[in-house]
Amino acid sequence: MSHSSQTAVAERPEAHPATRTPAPIRTLIVDDEPFARQRLRELCAEERGIEVVGECEHGNAAIQQITALRPDLVLLDVQMRGVNGFDVLEQLRERLPLVVFVTAFEEYARDAFDVDAVDYLVKPFDRARFRQAIERVRQRMADESGREL
Repeated sequence: MSHSSQTAVAERPEAHPATRTPAPIRTLIVDDEPFARQRLRELCAEERGIEVVGECEHGNAAIQQITALRPDLVLLDVQMRGVNGFDVLEQLRERLPLVVFVTAFEEYARDAFDVDAVDYLVKPFDRARFRQAIERVRQRMADESGREL
């Protein structure tokens, strides 16, 4: 390979994976409270690399949207009318997205980690705690993509 062709290879963006901008984290918000969904939208908008691809107010819609949209991350309430957050995950048969539970109920935390949740946010939580959960999501995504290679 000539020096000029080596230089051309080195200048291509794909030759420097560390400089590539990671794809946005496609996120679905699932919560039966309109105010909670609004707050999650606002927090997502303040985070780099988060793309909200949809919202649902109950579990049955969440199952449909997760199947249709295939998000990377679901911000999932536990207690909703009809199908609860754990039932949503149980009914999905395809590749499960990463999940951060967002709930007012502390008592389900152990169950959340039994289904491999990335994090468990208890309402009310602040921006710093949300950011911590998103960083855990980023780390999990980086770990999983590294394993696939």
